[in-house]
Amino acid sequence: MPDIGVCIEPFYPGASFEDKLAQISKLGFTSYEFWFHNKTFTGNSMIDEMKDFSQIARLNKKYGLRTNDFVLNHPDGAIVAALIDRRDTQKIVDALPDMIAKAKTIGCKKFISGSGNVIAGMQEEEAYDAMVDSLKAIGKICAESDMEIILEPFNTRVDHPDYFLDNPQKAVDVLKAVGNDHVKLLFDIYHMQIMYGNILDFVKENLQYIGHFHIAGVPGRKEPIDNELNYPFIIKKIEEMGYTGSFGLEYWPTGDSSASLAKTKKHLLS
Repeated sequence: MPDIGVCIEPFYPGASFEDKLAQISKLGFTSYEFWFHNKTFTGNSMIDEMKDFSQIARLNKKYGLRTNDFVLNHPDGAIVAALIDRRDTQKIVDALPDMIAKAKTIGCKKFISGSGNVIAGMQEEEAYDAMVDSLKAIGKICAESDMEIILEPFNTRVDHPDYFLDNPQKAVDVLKAVGNDHVKLLFDIYHMQIMYGNILDFVKENLQYIGHFHIAGVPGRKEPIDNELNYPFIIKKIEEMGYTGSFGLEYWPTGDSSASLAKTKKHLLS
């Protein structure tokens, strides 16, 4: 049976971190992820709020949960670290020991990283070269601590028009150039369906580079039920290819969060 995890940020708006974990545990989920160590999404906006990792460790044990990953965001507090900006590389490297310690406290073994937004005047080749060098530096430290960085391309057609990395094949090319098994791809099926489609063929050709999946309905980023993708079939085929990791639900629920998650889980496992 596939592991279906929950990205808790879009669900239960206004609820405490513990309340969110308690609710997904009641629904039978055993893994989850969150976005930032120093920010919380309220349902309407992002607010500055440092998470208590010692408390998270206790809550994971209390509710029988596993933290799959969280975002390695910019050391200055910005949402996304810019891997394509060489001025940021050393800042990210310097912040890694503290971030790794936080992850170890809660038993988490993966960081999500983005490319950053397009930088005016920067050539595409220059940006990719900078991304490779940044991931080499970050990946080396992560490998020494048995952590993974998972690089996430976004769609630039609907949700993130200014984002740099929107091509999964170019992301794989970056990973090949980095040459570190601890640097992998976060393949968000929602984002990549919008950009390129051809989901299963791409996954089959590149599964060795994929460290995690995100799921949402297309179009609309709602429940992955009544949408243009047959998610139960997709998950089944990806597992048949040999994938043993988690599929993270990262979507905006329509209505009650628990009802949405329960219905989605039942559908995906049908």
